[in-house]
Amino acid sequence: MVIQRSAVTPQYGLSPNKQTHSALARDLDARAVIALDEAREMPPGNERTEALHNAIVLRNAVEIHALLSCKRDAPAA
Repeated sequence: MVIQRSAVTPQYGLSPNKQTHSALARDLDARAVIALDEAREMPPGNERTEALHNAIVLRNAVEIHALLSCKRDAPAA
């Protein structure tokens, strides 16, 4: 499982390509990064597995929000 962590950096905040997203997207993205960091610090087991699952759910929410909030006039990237 690979989750990009480039969206939020502790020193510089949001990366330039994430600054155009809504406050909801930024909040979800930050929560996903925090959840992933916390899960990585846990010992192996059911709690860690569930924490990783929650981080993935948050990351998916960010991606779904980005897809649903795209402008219809914008060309596909």
